[in-house]
Amino acid sequence: MFEITSRLPESVPFDTIRRVDGFEAIAAEFPAYLTDESKFSCKPFDHLFFPRSEAELSSVLREMSRRGVKVTIAGARTGLVGGCVPDQGALVSLENFDRVLALYFDTPAAEWRLRAQCAVNLRTIAAQLAVKRLPDIERCADGMTLIEMDRFRQDPDHYFYPPDPTEMSASLGGTVATNASGARTFRYGPTRDWVRAIRVMLANGEWLEIPRGKYFASPGGGFTVTDSTGTDYKLRIPSYDSPRTKNTAGFFAAPHMDLIDLFIGSEGAFGVITEVSVALLRRQPKISAVQFLASDDQAIALVEALRADPAIRLDFLEFYSGTAVDLLRRRQERDARSVGTPAIPETAGAALFFELDFDPADRNVQMDALAAATRRCGASLRDSWSAYENRELERLKNFRHILPETINALIAERKKKHPGLHKLGTDLAVPDERLADMWAVYRDALAGAGLEWAAFGHIGNNHLHINILPRDMEDLRKALGLYQMFAEKAVAFGGTVSAEHGIGKLKAKFLKTMYGESEIEQMRAVKRALDPQLLLNPGNIF
Repeated sequence: MFEITSRLPESVPFDTIRRVDGFEAIAAEFPAYLTDESKFSCKPFDHLFFPRSEAELSSVLREMSRRGVKVTIAGARTGLVGGCVPDQGALVSLENFDRVLALYFDTPAAEWRLRAQCAVNLRTIAAQLAVKRLPDIERCADGMTLIEMDRFRQDPDHYFYPPDPTEMSASLGGTVATNASGARTFRYGPTRDWVRAIRVMLANGEWLEIPRGKYFASPGGGFTVTDSTGTDYKLRIPSYDSPRTKNTAGFFAAPHMDLIDLFIGSEGAFGVITEVSVALLRRQPKISAVQFLASDDQAIALVEALRADPAIRLDFLEFYSGTAVDLLRRRQERDARSVGTPAIPETAGAALFFELDFDPADRNVQMDALAAATRRCGASLRDSWSAYENRELERLKNFRHILPETINALIAERKKKHPGLHKLGTDLAVPDERLADMWAVYRDALAGAGLEWAAFGHIGNNHLHINILPRDMEDLRKALGLYQMFAEKAVAFGGTVSAEHGIGKLKAKFLKTMYGESEIEQMRAVKRALDPQLLLNPGNIF
């Protein structure tokens, strides 16, 4: 038996907690809480809560549990699958849980760690680490904390939090709940690899504190968790095998797994993550490059060559299809300042964007290997942009981020004529050996359907965002049919229907594409074990 107990929070009267009652009042006063970045529409719900502390959150959940009211949890609302969009009951916003709580050096692991409340966003963490100032800690520091902060400032190195989801306004708790990933997952892995402890509140308002490396599944594949009231939760981990790819579809399962990994990526199905401790990594000087290539196929070949060379260790490896490069070139012709880079070469038929460690004072073996791999694929580093100073690095990052903005603007213009129109973006990934096969599926199907599209994203992890840009409702109908086929092919190739965005509400129908009914029932059984009334985040995943 694994007993996970914690101190009960101080009781707070339910009626003293800030809330708004009635859907009409919520919609009128707080319209932003009705959706997230997915633009998925909510259904009417009755209560919106703004707890300011763990004690208040506990009171809310206890009262909702007593009433049998379902509760949706909202963080920064940056998700793309409708996960924090309510469809009944109550919505609880965690926006007040926004303090960095501690920074300390863990001697056994020889690493700096940061502990923060769930609503602290990634941009805040990055900015404070960059200048080595953490105001939340410093305002209420005791003697030991001041000593630790002084030690951190005197460390000659700088540190950062490696997970790099594209949206830096995402909350730390939200990225843990979804096991978020992004470009730098290619080198550093997803959020899961950097989480060292979490604090979780169950649907009944009781607490769990779960450090990494302490609680493991029994040989029979189960856990018995005991909360602070002595209540046991017996659960058995699902028996399916996870794909050999980035994956956020379904719950993590593995023999002898660490309990913390069950909660990471569970999309809030089991509990509310209120605090997170993460590891930091020493920052090194970098060089980034956009390598232009003659075609998509040449880009695929170079990806495989770069991954095959052990001398090359890239932080990320991103892709722009020829159609994506064309979109950016047309935008640059209309408004060069908005792109902020030199003119895109007329001969460019695709591009790769990558980053690696670089010290301009030393001979760099990686750069020599990179040049050789590029030559073997019939290309040259002369056909690239590169940067290693911070201002120039930001310009190249902007070149990456300007593409989805350009696509969204194009769709917004078309919606004026066809209000029901929207883009479709894939979130599929396959194992390394099936990258070329999956690319051929995308290319041939899109060409055969006569659809406009652009591809970009994390090709180093075989995780491309194929954005289909319908021109009218007939194009949208074709695109929806292709998406299902793409998902089936990815699964057939050993991949996933959701590599980084999760399932939420928008992709629940695709879960059956990847898992059989018996496997989905095993997931439901874990949910029922920890949330017997099925109150938390209704409509997500299942």
